[in-house]
Amino acid sequence: MSAALRILAYIKNCPGKGLVYNKYRHVHISGYSDSGYVGDRGDRKSTTGYCAFVGGNLETWRSKKQDESRSSAEVRYRVMSHTACEIV
Repeated sequence: MSAALRILAYIKNCPGKGLVYNKYRHVHISGYSDSGYVGDRGDRKSTTGYCAFVGGNLETWRSKKQDESRSSAEVRYRVMSHTACEIV
């Protein structure tokens, strides 16, 4: 909640900045995801990320470290399922 309040305070104090939405003729929804299997050998955690676009405009994105996984296929499946849930 404190992070959300900081973001709102930033937007309120910076009226010239904000989200830019371009007007396109289509309303296609698309999503992209990627993962790095055990990118950091120190903690053996995979880094995953995804983003979702609506009508060519970025709507949401996320990047985080996952728990330990047994295979790169498991990591890819996990990030694809998160992307699909976000789009739905």
